[in-house]
Amino acid sequence: MYWLTTALMLLAEPLSDQVEKIYVAPPTIHDSSLGLYEPYINSMLVSSANTNVHWVKRSNRADDAYIYDKHTIGAALDTTCDYSKPLYCGAENYHWVMITDIFTTENFATVVIKLYDENTQLIASTSRSSYSIEECKPQVKQTNIKTQGTFGETKSEIIEKFPDKCIMLKPKILAKDINQAVTIMFASIHPSQ
Repeated sequence: MYWLTTALMLLAEPLSDQVEKIYVAPPTIHDSSLGLYEPYINSMLVSSANTNVHWVKRSNRADDAYIYDKHTIGAALDTTCDYSKPLYCGAENYHWVMITDIFTTENFATVVIKLYDENTQLIASTSRSSYSIEECKPQVKQTNIKTQGTFGETKSEIIEKFPDKCIMLKPKILAKDINQAVTIMFASIHPSQ
């Protein structure tokens, strides 16, 4: 029995233990009114990426992945690279980089997330958009009139319709949009050859 077990272990495929390092770059926000939310959005991106690293293993690119952000990358890697240019540092330090762009206009808001490998090749991307909505409320005025006549009291009802009162609801990027975009991006990692 011992010899059979030993023979099976020797024939088994060796474990590779390859671990990918993924740097989550701070998001580029193309709207000055959202600038105050950059730390919050960055934290959401990091936490969502951390819960989705199992997709890296499913793509057969690595056995596991570690997520780093602007606070942890310096401690994890012995580097002097300027991480304001994350793709250059990803190539120099041989790790993956996740880049996020957020665009907003009067009528739409879009989150675009891209994942690059250590050779700065795009291996996954996604986008999530929300649009402005016009919400209208009907304007109706109802008037009841009671008149006293020779046959007694009569009731009349007058209904006046005015043009609908409409307001535009601005597009919003919600936490669920960011989480969904990160999940879709990790799930769409191109499998290794």
